[in-house]
Amino acid sequence: MAVNVNYLFLVIGLLLAAILFLFEPSEVPKKHQKGEEVAELELHQFTLYDLTLEGLKDVMVGKDAKRYKDRIEIDEIDYTDNSRKLKNNITANFGVYNNINLITLEGNVRYHREDGLRFKTERAIIHQKDETIVTKGPFVMTKEDDVVTGEDLFYDSKNERSHATDVVGVYEVKN
Repeated sequence: MAVNVNYLFLVIGLLLAAILFLFEPSEVPKKHQKGEEVAELELHQFTLYDLTLEGLKDVMVGKDAKRYKDRIEIDEIDYTDNSRKLKNNITANFGVYNNINLITLEGNVRYHREDGLRFKTERAIIHQKDETIVTKGPFVMTKEDDVVTGEDLFYDSKNERSHATDVVGVYEVKN
């Protein structure tokens, strides 16, 4: 039984036309509205290691992160800096790192330094280049048995200086 090639091409053409006119592509849902900013990169349950020739510089752990052109937003940030004289760690519910070495932390901010210095607050701004931390609102700072509470802490970790308002401190004097 010989099949005419013209009939074969006619059947294929009719099938393609039927597909073209009868089937419609499903609509892709629009996740972002017009004008809404879209993240360039998203990470979930991540650990970032910053390695240099000298060794491990810092480690950042987080639940979720989104990188935009001008900043990185991180949920449940846990950042450890090994590059300073004293290793330190800071955690918070939310952090924003802008591309000029400024980190803004909000919610349950906790700082711990290798020598035992700790403080907690609800909002802090870290200037990485200057090695300073500024808190907005109340804070509690401890080192061993010494406790200081106050408002609006400015802490310069490079020069080990700080100042704040409404300060109340309890220090243990040792002989």
